[in-house]
Amino acid sequence: MNLRLLLLLGLLCLGPAGAATDPQAVLKAIVDNQRGGSLRATLTLSITRPERQTQFVLEVVSDGNERAIIWVKAPPREAGQAFLRVGDNIQLYNPSLKRVLRLPPSGRSDSFLGSDLSYSDLAGRDLEQDFIPRVETESDSSITLELIPKPQAPTPYGKLVLLASKPGFVPREVRYYDQRGQAVRKITFAQFAQVGGQSFPTQTTVEDLLRPGHRTQVVYSNYRFGIAVPESCFSVRALEAGC
Repeated sequence: MNLRLLLLLGLLCLGPAGAATDPQAVLKAIVDNQRGGSLRATLTLSITRPERQTQFVLEVVSDGNERAIIWVKAPPREAGQAFLRVGDNIQLYNPSLKRVLRLPPSGRSDSFLGSDLSYSDLAGRDLEQDFIPRVETESDSSITLELIPKPQAPTPYGKLVLLASKPGFVPREVRYYDQRGQAVRKITFAQFAQVGGQSFPTQTTVEDLLRPGHRTQVVYSNYRFGIAVPESCFSVRALEAGC
């Protein structure tokens, strides 16, 4: 879920030739496409396993930066759960206990609703902050960045390889590699909405490359971008009462 993950149109105005010489600027343009600004939307989360398929319907409100709140609407047995992210701080509402729990740092790698997304994905690990980009390949229609984690970066991965199309540096695929250089995870982006001159992916698919048949797809619908989001949306009270 970044996920969430803000636009900087000025970067795109640099033009492909200028941005291509600066991998950090290219990375920022790619990430900005994934953010899209403030948003309210319905998300369909489909989890595929070799033996079953599970589907959740979620409602999300985000300011496009550091804050987002997600409510589970369906299936009925899961409805009422809610998740509030403010920066790296994530709180969970359990409707059975009627309690709000704070997710400890040790729990951020745990699976979100049993999917191939982790709570860290909800927090939107900051690619610009935690990785050093290098242009691996570039053509007139695409560019590939290799991202190497900084020494203190909180990531289990040895490197990421990020593919984007040109012009506009629209994200297409991210491959995650472990410390031994084995590809372990792939995220692909599709079905782009045009938001403020940028391309926001409304379909994201996460594949576990070590476990065939394990896949999670997130599809946005009923989305509205650039909306005014009340401050009350990002409160503990909103976890139970909505906003």
